[in-house]
Amino acid sequence: MNKLSYVVVTVLLACLVSDSWAEVSRVQLIPKANFTRTKSSVKAEKSLLAAKYLKETTTGPTGRYLVLHNYENVAYYGVMSIGTPKKYFNIRFDTASANLWVPSMNCPSTNVACYQHAKYDSSASSTYVANGENITIKYGTESVIGYLSTDTVRSNNIPIRSQTFMEATYVPDSFINAPYAGIWGLAFQSIAVGNVTPPLDNMIAQGQLDEPLISFYLRREGTAVQGGELIFGGIDSTLYTGSLTYVPITVEGYWQFEVTAVDTNDVTLCTDCQAIADTACPLIVVPEAAYTDINDQIGAVDNGDGFAFVSCDLQSSLPDVNFNIGGTTFTLTPSDYIVEVTDDDDNTSCMSSFTYLEGNDFWILGDVFIGKFYTVFDKGNSQIGFAPAVTS
Repeated sequence: MNKLSYVVVTVLLACLVSDSWAEVSRVQLIPKANFTRTKSSVKAEKSLLAAKYLKETTTGPTGRYLVLHNYENVAYYGVMSIGTPKKYFNIRFDTASANLWVPSMNCPSTNVACYQHAKYDSSASSTYVANGENITIKYGTESVIGYLSTDTVRSNNIPIRSQTFMEATYVPDSFINAPYAGIWGLAFQSIAVGNVTPPLDNMIAQGQLDEPLISFYLRREGTAVQGGELIFGGIDSTLYTGSLTYVPITVEGYWQFEVTAVDTNDVTLCTDCQAIADTACPLIVVPEAAYTDINDQIGAVDNGDGFAFVSCDLQSSLPDVNFNIGGTTFTLTPSDYIVEVTDDDDNTSCMSSFTYLEGNDFWILGDVFIGKFYTVFDKGNSQIGFAPAVTS
């Protein structure tokens, strides 16, 4: 079972010293301290998902390895830098958004979510270029507010020159306890606020990648030595078994593709359904009708907040859930899709990973799925690929 009393892991930064690409950098994560995932933290994470998908916005192997931290199996994040000299940030890599933003030195001390994290200081960077366009990204009733700036951005020391990003001068309270300072969007430019060119697009245009793609390997075990890896420009065949199954991207905005069918207990839950692969979603979000159907089949009961729970004693008898993608079946077992959460009194419950957002018609495959299946996001060929991830 994915028992959600997971460790927050920290990284040993061993090789962040050079812009030379003579070697592939692979850095391990070290378990640090135990944290417990609660019902309230899951609910807060879901509210951020609602904001992202239902928001309004206004104006060895080839590749470069970036190790990811695993925070309570809720968020995977890594380290990047902006400016000259480099200012380092913990950053969440999100394949379902397209903007890069970090807190600004100009955010007020009264804005706790902004002020308590690392902040970008344009006056300290010799490569800063002013832009100044104001942009806002709405998160439900709150917003990330700031303005655009341009500087050299690095991830694992890959230099992305003249990258435009948002300096956030206001960050909503939902980010106060986040272990990361900002968001690095890895989706397509068509959903970027301000029509900003995403960092991945600039990496490709500037010839920084061996191949125009990225791949994710996420470790979900609480005792895992490493939390995962994001590989820029390459695929590591030692991190998955069998062959990758590719399907085309159907709409270039999110990483959207077609799932041929989803079934459990010999009951088909959808056919030819549109799905999104989202590395910043800890669960699996489904259309509301499918939420009722799938949880009925596994015997999970809705709690009134859009989450369904099942008796922990029944886990071993629950059915598998099968996803047919590109002619290959990808199976989630009960130990994959049932997670443990605690309430305010430290009581433990078993929760289904299948939830829903009102108004959402997609199957949003988050880290419950991507943690089981190595995932390749191939911009060059406008396709996405999956294969069973290694577990040790």
